Amino acid sequence: MIDIAGDFHTHTVHSHGTGSVEDNVKAAIDRGLAAVAISDHGMAHPFYGIRSMEKYLRDIEDVRERYADQIRVYSGYEGNLQSLKGRVDLPEGWTDAIDFPFFGYHRMVRYPNPADFFHFMMPKSHSDSAVEKNTRAVSAALEKSPAMMVSHPGYGLPVDKTALARAAAASGKALEINAKHPEFTVEELRDAARAGAKFIIGSDAHSPGRVGDFRAAIEKAEQAGISPSQILNSRENIDSFLASLEERRRRRGPRQFRDVLGRAYGGS
Repeated sequence: MIDIAGDFHTHTVHSHGTGSVEDNVKAAIDRGLAAVAISDHGMAHPFYGIRSMEKYLRDIEDVRERYADQIRVYSGYEGNLQSLKGRVDLPEGWTDAIDFPFFGYHRMVRYPNPADFFHFMMPKSHSDSAVEKNTRAVSAALEKSPAMMVSHPGYGLPVDKTALARAAAASGKALEINAKHPEFTVEELRDAARAGAKFIIGSDAHSPGRVGDFRAAIEKAEQAGISPSQILNSRENIDSFLASLEERRRRRGPRQFRDVLGRAYGGS
């Protein structure tokens, strides 16, 4: 039986969620979770991206300190795939402030050139050629960016999930099994597991009431025979996963939010 101990994909009013950072943290505590990440949408999205990284990070830091004796709180960031070459709006410098960066495909983001705009904005073709291009783009982003996971793979952008699983395994990154967008079929999940992928189950909560709601994702993972040992945020693995995030934080040292903001977005 799969038991998930941390929700690393939750949204707040800093992008297009309905609750505050504190609301999500309280909901995670009520669910009995050991950890929660606030992971709002990347700034390249003009409609619901994070509007101020400094306010966002300070808000998370404040809530983290106030609830430190009840739950582990992490800063996340759901970046946007922007180009066929694997560009993600996680500019150099953001890793100094973000505990858990990841990315996914979302429409209507800022694209670097017309070719990327037309490819990612047009109706999505399922032709072999299009799927191959999409898979290469997501795989390149996994390899080149500091992102630790690709969110809802296949949602809105057809990809070869088995090939993507091999790329994730090779780069030491995770694939999300998303409770809101269950794009994986049972057979695709089986194939991804055979390819060596590790998984994170996320709620993709856009309201506090959905934080920690993993039911759809757990059901599909169990149907596919995915074991808790293959899921990084399972109760079985949560201590080692959190230890890796804490080590990442220690290596960064003290975070200077104004400096990080200037480095991360000023030169992108």
